[in-house]
Amino acid sequence: MAAPPGRVEKIMSLDLKEFHRSLTALGPDMALGEGQQQIVISADGGEVRIAYEPLEKAALGGLLALPRAKVTLCFGELSEAERRAFLARFDRAFQRGGG
Repeated sequence: MAAPPGRVEKIMSLDLKEFHRSLTALGPDMALGEGQQQIVISADGGEVRIAYEPLEKAALGGLLALPRAKVTLCFGELSEAERRAFLARFDRAFQRGGG
């Protein structure tokens, strides 16, 4: 598996409220102010910048529209192992039901 680059962009189906809720699952001190779309998080050997950018909703069959956003993670000076570990934590925090 290749190392995650210093910058990862994800297209996600979530609105800003869901983004905030998932960040608090990443860590209880990750709470954002209302409308806030960026956060800098201290991580092992540095920091991670996470930005939320709303995109146009995805329309499915004309009756259903899903929220979409580009979420960008910038890892700064983190090592490969630290990037991998943080990205795994991030993915778990943003994981939703299913089964």
